[in-house]
Amino acid sequence: MTWSPTEGSPLSPRQLDTLHRMATGQSWTKIASDLGITVNGVGSISRQIFRKLGAQSTAHAVNIAWETGLFSRKRHGDHAGYTAHLRRGEEPCDQCRAGERDYRAGRRAVAVAS
Repeated sequence: MTWSPTEGSPLSPRQLDTLHRMATGQSWTKIASDLGITVNGVGSISRQIFRKLGAQSTAHAVNIAWETGLFSRKRHGDHAGYTAHLRRGEEPCDQCRAGERDYRAGRRAVAVAS
């Protein structure tokens, strides 16, 4: 799953990135390592996120992010992404076209093997 923040977010890009990492189950230690900050720095960012969103916990902040549209699911590069483009009335992107070709090739291979 990829994610994309909405414009006008009350959170900074770093706060959004940190919240997304928390939403995907990364530990504070992993987040700190990836972002090049301390674990206490992740805690500070987390508290800022909670304050700005009015959240009581990480789960609550993630829920608020999904409900308010700070996060949205946008799939790319696979069959679901290709289908999502079509349902929105869009021309599928090259990445999704390639994913759809791979998906169909895999389906054909399964059918031939059966």
